[in-house]
Amino acid sequence: MKKIAAFDIGSNAIRMAIGEIDLTGKFTLINRVRTPIRLGAEVFSGQELSQATRDSVVKNFVEFRKLMDQDSVIAYKAVATSALRNSKNGHQLIEEVHKASGILIDLIDGQTEALLIRKAVQSKIDLTKKDFLLFDIGGGSAELSLLKKGEVQNSISLPMGAVRLLEVGKKAAREGVSPERGYRDYLSSLNPEIQEFFSQCQLSVKPIRVIGTGGNFKRLSRLRKKILKIKNIEYVLPDEVAAIREVIEETALLNRTKKFGLRHDRADVIVPAIYIIENIMSFVPMKKLYTPDIGLIHGGLFKICDELDSKFRGELTYRTF
Repeated sequence: MKKIAAFDIGSNAIRMAIGEIDLTGKFTLINRVRTPIRLGAEVFSGQELSQATRDSVVKNFVEFRKLMDQDSVIAYKAVATSALRNSKNGHQLIEEVHKASGILIDLIDGQTEALLIRKAVQSKIDLTKKDFLLFDIGGGSAELSLLKKGEVQNSISLPMGAVRLLEVGKKAAREGVSPERGYRDYLSSLNPEIQEFFSQCQLSVKPIRVIGTGGNFKRLSRLRKKILKIKNIEYVLPDEVAAIREVIEETALLNRTKKFGLRHDRADVIVPAIYIIENIMSFVPMKKLYTPDIGLIHGGLFKICDELDSKFRGELTYRTF
């Protein structure tokens, strides 16, 4: 058995996953850890990452390294996305993590993020038979990729993640404007770029199949069951999205965790995330929003699997891809 690990240093949380590959090449996920460190709260409000936040990240990576050593992990991939891309001192944090834990973090751009997400999705869904729109919502950005017969025809990374939009709403409230108005105004400012993307895609008038990835999509499908009493959580229908949002908005933030089973760091970002979904829905007819429980970190794991097959040949030493 070869054990591998992947890290997703996102805007709303830091995730670690460990998997193993047997002699037949079968991959199994054996451990997942999620640490609710919201890097985007500081970055998207115009601040640097504070010393306290950086210390917390470093401390967690020291513990992650211990888990890797305990499980005899032979290869890993650690990627950081929008929060560290936009942070004035993100590179400083990357250096601090490496010095303390030996773990190298790769600061990736939106296009690389989209490619890793596609790799994750195609492990669960055959993307070669039909056209799909891959739609990933992170804390700081959203990635859209149009696939035709499994090949990327067009893709875009947009600064409209759920944590980023939450901070926009907080700023609006401080200025005497409702958060909802703040969400809509900010998203409207991005609409010309979104319109250009879909114009280039040259979609037909038929509704397209959309695959939503990231924690907010996964939670949306579970809220479908909780709020609308529909058992199937594999997808959400477009006309159900607004109904789910309205029920959540009517529920006080402190009550959302108990009533809907939301974590504290999901209860506040789920509404901005749904506004993002609704905004994209206004540009293109959608058939269904499929919500597989998969995301960027899985793409990192499968990327390592590819590299192991071509480069590793059983060497038992640490490598980062």
